[in-house]
Amino acid sequence: MKSGSRWRYAAVALAVVAGAVGCQDGDGGTKAAGASAAAQPGARATQSPEEAAKAVRAAYAKTSAAKSAKVEMRLTVGGEKAPGGSTFTGVQAWGPVTADLKVFDSSYLAGIPGAPVETRVVTAGEATYVDLGKGLTAQTGGKRWLKVETGGAAGGDELMVQLTGGLTAASMDLPKELGLLAGSSAVKHLGPGTRGGFKGAQGYEGELPDGTFVQVWIGADGYPMETRVASEADGTSTSLTTKYSDFGAEAAVQAPPAGETVAFVDLLKRLGRG
Repeated sequence: MKSGSRWRYAAVALAVVAGAVGCQDGDGGTKAAGASAAAQPGARATQSPEEAAKAVRAAYAKTSAAKSAKVEMRLTVGGEKAPGGSTFTGVQAWGPVTADLKVFDSSYLAGIPGAPVETRVVTAGEATYVDLGKGLTAQTGGKRWLKVETGGAAGGDELMVQLTGGLTAASMDLPKELGLLAGSSAVKHLGPGTRGGFKGAQGYEGELPDGTFVQVWIGADGYPMETRVASEADGTSTSLTTKYSDFGAEAAVQAPPAGETVAFVDLLKRLGRG
C-alpha cells in the first residue's frame, strides 16, 4: 500500500470514530453506568415492543441530560477501501459532539511508517484533530496535528465517500442513536444479562431506517453500559462497540492551536495526492 493511501485510511478511521459517541442523574449527581447490580423493578425476561421502546426512551432521556461519559471503543472496518481497526479510550460529550481520546492497538497507525504506536485524537468545533507525533512532521511542514473537517472535502472526494459510507452512522452521538432506536418499529428486547461484571442489564436491539443496526445494554440504574453500532455501505462494513462509565464526567475539550495543525487536503497535496 502506498504511503498516501495509508495516510488516507488512517485519517478516515481516526477522524470518523472520534466524532463519535457516550450522565448525570436528575438530582445533579454523577453516576457510573451499571453502578447498581440490583434488577430493575418490574423487569421481566421478555418485554413487549412497547415496553422495550419505553426503556430505550428512558435511557435516551438520562443520557441526554448527562451530556458526557467516559468511553472505551473498538472500531473494526471491513471491505476493500479501508479495512482495519483501532481502540479508543477517553471522554466524549454530545450537544455539541466533542471528544478527547487515546488511540492504540491500531492497524491503521501500524501501517504508516513513522507513525506513533499510540496517539491522541480530539474532536472539537466540527473538526477532528489527530496527533501525528514527531516522526511524521517532516511530511506536514512541521505541523504536529492533522485536521479533518467533516464537511470540508469535495463531495466526490474519496475521504468524503468513506466518511459518509457507513462510518459516520457508527459514530453518531449516543443520545441520537438511542432516540432513533426508541422510535424504531422493530426494537426488540434481548432479555436480561451481565455486562462489565454487573448483573441486571437489559439488552435491546433494532435496525434503523438507514440500515444501521444498533444494540444497547442498559444497566439497572437506567444508563447505557454498552452499545454496538454496525452498518454497511458501498462495500464497506463498520462495527463500533462502546463501553460507557462515569456519565457526567468532565469533558473540557479544546482544539489544538491553529499554528500547529495541517489540513487534511493540504497534506494530500504535499504527498502528491491532491
